Amino acid sequence: MSGFVAKPVAPLVLIVEDDLTTSRMLQGILAGAGFRTAMVGSVAAAWTSLREQQPDLVLLDVNLPDGNGFEICHQLQQEPGLGQIPVLFISANNDLAAKVRGFEAGGVDYISKPLAAAEVLARVGTHLRLKRAYEALVELQAGHLDRLTTAQQNTMPLPQDLPEARFQIALKQKLSAGGDFYDVIPSGENSVDYLVADASGHDLGASYWTAALKALVAEHANPLNSPADILRSLNLSLGRILPPGNFFTLIYARLNRRSRRLSLANAGHPPAIITTANGQEAKIVQQEGDVVGAFSDAVFGLTEMTLRPGDRLFLYSDGLVETRGPVAAGVKRLAEACRAHCAQPLADLVPAVMNEVTTGQVVTDDMVLLGVDV
Repeated sequence: MSGFVAKPVAPLVLIVEDDLTTSRMLQGILAGAGFRTAMVGSVAAAWTSLREQQPDLVLLDVNLPDGNGFEICHQLQQEPGLGQIPVLFISANNDLAAKVRGFEAGGVDYISKPLAAAEVLARVGTHLRLKRAYEALVELQAGHLDRLTTAQQNTMPLPQDLPEARFQIALKQKLSAGGDFYDVIPSGENSVDYLVADASGHDLGASYWTAALKALVAEHANPLNSPADILRSLNLSLGRILPPGNFFTLIYARLNRRSRRLSLANAGHPPAIITTANGQEAKIVQQEGDVVGAFSDAVFGLTEMTLRPGDRLFLYSDGLVETRGPVAAGVKRLAEACRAHCAQPLADLVPAVMNEVTTGQVVTDDMVLLGVDV
């Protein structure tokens, strides 16, 4: 008896279009090329189909009877488990402003009416191939990271290694190699990325995953990927290799040193602290977000702001703020210590603050404090 080989499942394209003639035309074009299709004509029906069928690609009309296609696309990017679905807008409006709005909402392409079969198939095929290539890259990265040795082969940078990044670090580890991790990476002209992460678990095994995290961050830290993009990529790759119950909390900051524009992405990590140049204020940047590596549909906290000359940014691990009771109270104590020492050079401030908040405490967790001069 010969073996049975299952046929590959054709990609499913969801057509969201209230004009029945256009919907049937698109269905005929796609079905003739071997695609599976589903048709809906409203925003409400679109959300039902998206959540129940999870299509591979969406063809989305801009104007629908109960809503706006741009709004659907924007909300889709934040929807757990659905944010990676490519959206192609279809519209009779060929205005440049409308196209720009579509791209800003998260769309990957724009097909103008009247429809041409060859163009529809070419654009749909291109974006499905790109989606599959991205998924294959994630799998490749996961396989590569799975073969890393348990040693932390890549050292964390020191301030003298990157003087242009203007940072200082204080680090206390429970073991010689542990789960707390920081990195500082030039990510483009005038931009530097700073991150602090904490692996679940406090044993030498955690160092394996920090090595994997460093390797993965190094691949993605560039101007093409925002901090939010990087966290999403980390989550997809680490989710395939981390054992059940293992994850990272992580805060990722990108600072344009010329414009002083700061982008913060948070994955279940204690909030960043910003002190003003005159020492009058220590701001706690509250963010919420899921941890990295535990949930395929993780959503992360995102914040954008412009800092002032002389401001300072502080990132840290939870071991620094949970030794004397509730974490929220520990964060406030840390923020006040950073503010109180503002007159000191950063090289003196960071170790002084570390010593102040840990004096008399038994080290039961790794501790990291990273300070940045703006």
